[in-house]
Amino acid sequence: MANLTELKGRVAEALEAYRRCRMEEEAEYGEEYVEVTEMEDEGPAPDPCARAFQVLLDAVRAYEDAGGERADLDLGVYREEVDRALG
Repeated sequence: MANLTELKGRVAEALEAYRRCRMEEEAEYGEEYVEVTEMEDEGPAPDPCARAFQVLLDAVRAYEDAGGERADLDLGVYREEVDRALG
């Protein structure tokens, strides 16, 4: 079983991959980014970063399952999104 330091590293790697995906998506859509990601009048738009986010959630769960505290993770601006997804 991986130790907490290793699992924390996995969270950091997954977070970086998710952050890069979001930045690429934002660069692609430019000024329309917020509009594209919040299409409320239409069905949900496919999220190209969904897989990266799932990997991040899995890494956070593994860290917590090993006894780590989510509060100890540096999730930055994505903390609220992760907390909402994991409850």
